[in-house]
Amino acid sequence: MKQKLLYFHAGRSSFVIKDIEILQEKYDVNEFFFNTTNKKSYLIEFIKQKLFILSKIFGAKLIVCQFAGHYSFLPILFAKLFFKKSVIVAGGTDCVAFPSIAYGNFNGKLMRFTTSFSFKNCDLILPVHQTLVEYDYTYQPNDFPKQGFKYFIKNINTKVVVIPNGYDSKKWFCDSDKEKRSFITIGAGLGSRFGFSLKGIDMIFEIAPKFPDAIFYIVGGSSIKTVAPANVKLLENMPNDQIQPLLSKMQFYIQLSLSEGFPNALSEAMLCECVPLVSNVGGMPDIIDDCGYLLKHKDQDELFRLISSALNNNDLSALGKKARKRIVDNYTFENRKNILLAELEKLV
Repeated sequence: MKQKLLYFHAGRSSFVIKDIEILQEKYDVNEFFFNTTNKKSYLIEFIKQKLFILSKIFGAKLIVCQFAGHYSFLPILFAKLFFKKSVIVAGGTDCVAFPSIAYGNFNGKLMRFTTSFSFKNCDLILPVHQTLVEYDYTYQPNDFPKQGFKYFIKNINTKVVVIPNGYDSKKWFCDSDKEKRSFITIGAGLGSRFGFSLKGIDMIFEIAPKFPDAIFYIVGGSSIKTVAPANVKLLENMPNDQIQPLLSKMQFYIQLSLSEGFPNALSEAMLCECVPLVSNVGGMPDIIDDCGYLLKHKDQDELFRLISSALNNNDLSALGKKARKRIVDNYTFENRKNILLAELEKLV
């Protein structure tokens, strides 16, 4: 008989699906989806969540929340009240604040409170990269000089274990010729009030006309209201089974975000032998290592020089293969599974 585990999330994203798959090997996973798309319905979601917790918590051994925030508040509170062990998987937005674009859990007072309460009162925090704990932020000067939950929550003593994301190299691979001078990025919510700037689409729109013989594809870009340059193609969101063939054809994966944790799309693109060109934020410099191009500052002149250098590289095929090997050697699904299950086993 498997032990019961309560799992809370705000949507079945790829990383949620993968972690549920891992957890189901050892636990009877009872999941609760907290719909955050409409703030007017939050009260109803909280009521539903409370009823779910009260009906399930007595037989549960462990409570796991994918990210901290409003929807982790009640699970962590009830875990404390009923002496249950609780875990938060920290992934990105729950660890940062960017007032310049009104982004991040530590940007608003109420979200800061529920996030801080959750992190301070759970038994274990599992960030996907060390930069989500705390690091010096130097990419642009308009926000805090540091990011990470320890910078925003003083005197936090919760145990922290970093477990990087993991990927299946048999699912993500290159099986086609590369389209010359092609760049691709993948994003969600790009038409939102902050998504356009958060994911660096503003930088792509500015730089693209300077490279008229290159093509920039933006998956998820169909929601963008701003008129795109002629060589920027705005595509609809795509299911995963359509992403791999597209990535396989692309020469570069470009990610110029203001903030990232450990982006799945970047790692999956590298497995498809796309040469990465990324901003100097979060886990991305560590992920690409010496297998691509790093934009150290949010600066158009610096970006122009970087893209020019990338396009003039005569050995992109070898660099793409090196990028794939970087992910295969360091970020496997098996590694995440083994560490995650081992850490949870220590709690129960």
